[in-house]
Amino acid sequence: MKNRKVGVLIALSLILIAAGAACARKTPSDRDAKAPIVFDAQRGFPSPKEITIRNVTKEEVSYSLVPLGSNAKPEIRKLAVGAIDRVRAVDTMTIAYEKYGREVSYSLYPGKPYSFRYDSGGKIDIWQGSHGRGDAEDLAPFVPTPPEVVAKMFELAKADKDSVIYDIGCGDGRIVVYAAKTFGAHGVGIDIDPARISESKENAKKEGVEKLVKFLMEDATKTDISPATIVTTYLLPESNELLRPKFERELKPGTIIVTHNYIVPGWEGKEINSATLTDTSGTEHTVFVYKK
Repeated sequence: MKNRKVGVLIALSLILIAAGAACARKTPSDRDAKAPIVFDAQRGFPSPKEITIRNVTKEEVSYSLVPLGSNAKPEIRKLAVGAIDRVRAVDTMTIAYEKYGREVSYSLYPGKPYSFRYDSGGKIDIWQGSHGRGDAEDLAPFVPTPPEVVAKMFELAKADKDSVIYDIGCGDGRIVVYAAKTFGAHGVGIDIDPARISESKENAKKEGVEKLVKFLMEDATKTDISPATIVTTYLLPESNELLRPKFERELKPGTIIVTHNYIVPGWEGKEINSATLTDTSGTEHTVFVYKK
């Protein structure tokens, strides 16, 4: 009996050792594949194991998703207006949808936000997004405005030391920093990305204008912009259209709104000036000026 008990204990020990060895052989990717997806609301970006797809168009979007290189049948998905699809993704995904009567496909990468928007021809296409937060609008990804365009924006706006600049989607802060350094004007930059806000503050300090500017990590659609005498944007047309009621509601009569490359739809009667210029790389830009 005693020998039998010893045999049972040895057998159990061998099973536990084998189980431990099996657990030890699990790779990080095995563990990651089972780990829950946690959205980082503070950063405003998807987790490294997630892709977010937002629909900022005015119609439902249909598309398919499948892991890149997989022989699996693509999963057909639909995204309602204003909705966000959060896709569990450890590896690159392929998205496909119809455009101009044919199917187009692109690669989507884990940890990145994307948005369905309209292209210049009015057709739905997918673009890099700025964040994946469900509690804030995605106005546009960060694309720096060339220095010569920044200078032209303020030339047309007739900025001076008494100007109060509000830059919506400030990115690295270059617009309000330029206004502060060039004219001694006060400025406020608004961006939802903490990395951009940090970069903006560093640039302001580097240029010695940190006392003239401040940067707010906020959803620009909810920020009070009423003190502005000049508002600047480098956003997409649908974002400018989304902000138009805010401009009409909050800005004082006579406030100047300067947009880079894209108009404010519905404000054609308020446009007072525009200019086209070419940057040092040969890219053409247009600046539009509106008066509230």
